[in-house]
Amino acid sequence: MPEIINISGRIIGPSHPCFIIAEAGVNHNGDIKLAKQLVDIAVESCADAVKFQTFNPEEVVSKTAPKADYQKKTTFREESQLDMIRGLELSQEEHIELQSYCRKQDILFLSTPFDKGSVDFLDGLDVPVFKVGSGEITNWSLLKYIAKKGKPIFLSTGMSFLSEVDEAIRVIYEAGNEQLLLLHCVSDYPADPSAANL
Repeated sequence: MPEIINISGRIIGPSHPCFIIAEAGVNHNGDIKLAKQLVDIAVESCADAVKFQTFNPEEVVSKTAPKADYQKKTTFREESQLDMIRGLELSQEEHIELQSYCRKQDILFLSTPFDKGSVDFLDGLDVPVFKVGSGEITNWSLLKYIAKKGKPIFLSTGMSFLSEVDEAIRVIYEAGNEQLLLLHCVSDYPADPSAANL
């Protein structure tokens, strides 16, 4: 892995300041106004970037998929996971508006794609880096597709065994991309500090 990666003029590596990503995710609940408020909070917090999620609900969630336990606690029990995900989606037009808003606020707009169409869309927006969620670490088809775009990749490892991390690195490298940074993440929301393994 490279020692230094340049993300839109911000250097990530030894002897450089920590690169801070504010995790907005889908906490906007599908509301562009709330998404902009999350950007504002990220700016106030002096984050380098704010990260959202980009997906086509029908491409990433089965109609019969059950909700995760944490989702059951915070959403309507009657709605399916697919219906819940549909309610968290931002349109392509809203993504463009949000990226423009981030530029005006001088913070990098990032988003995690969950399907190939979303990868293409974000690439068309010229995002400076692809962030891959740990749930996709064994989705080799998606990893290869992202890697072939030739941009840096932030790869989360929270739901993974070390052997899966090794294999994901191999898949990305073999696709011709060595601009890779691994993120130590804990896939528990909110994460107990005792589980952080820092």
